[in-house]
Amino acid sequence: YRAAGYLGQDRKQMIAEDMAHFARMGWDGIRLTFWGDWEAADSAGNLLQNDHLDLFDWLIARARERGVYMLLSPIQLYNAKWPDALQDTTAPGFGRRWPREKMGTDPAAIRAQVNYLTQLLNHVNPYTGVAIKDEPGILFLELINEPVHHPEDLDGSIRYINTLTGAVRATGCQKLVFYNISQDFRIGEAIRRSKAQG
Repeated sequence: YRAAGYLGQDRKQMIAEDMAHFARMGWDGIRLTFWGDWEAADSAGNLLQNDHLDLFDWLIARARERGVYMLLSPIQLYNAKWPDALQDTTAPGFGRRWPREKMGTDPAAIRAQVNYLTQLLNHVNPYTGVAIKDEPGILFLELINEPVHHPEDLDGSIRYINTLTGAVRATGCQKLVFYNISQDFRIGEAIRRSKAQG
């Protein structure tokens, strides 16, 4: 995002070109990780109508036109200002407010995530007229990209995964829900016992 700005490039045109390249290469699926927790939400998880959300919507519409389906990771957790703007502390979102290791344990951080997931999934994409929860081009939701796991707290981990999965289901979204295991494979038992599907 910033690099395109440094070069004065049209971000929407770049996205359209990317989708055209992907289609030409025969790709029919991508993982779309959205830094909405940093850039398109406030510290309480309220969705912000801004350029980041607009480009997210634009990408979904362009991918749909090209027959490219998506796994959506709506919460990123890593600093959106990396690597070139770490001194910039202006990101409004809850991803900046709490450290990664608190996201699954701090009640206020969990409330922000639930609020954000609810608002993002109910958000209607102006380019398609379809709510994100109903977007046919999004097949799967991975709740969070690379969360810090707490496998020593099995019950707490299950509750956390179920809380986020419950937020997704409360919107009416029926997409497959996944929880990332890659940071500590010991979390597998909590995922298996949770309401997440993979």
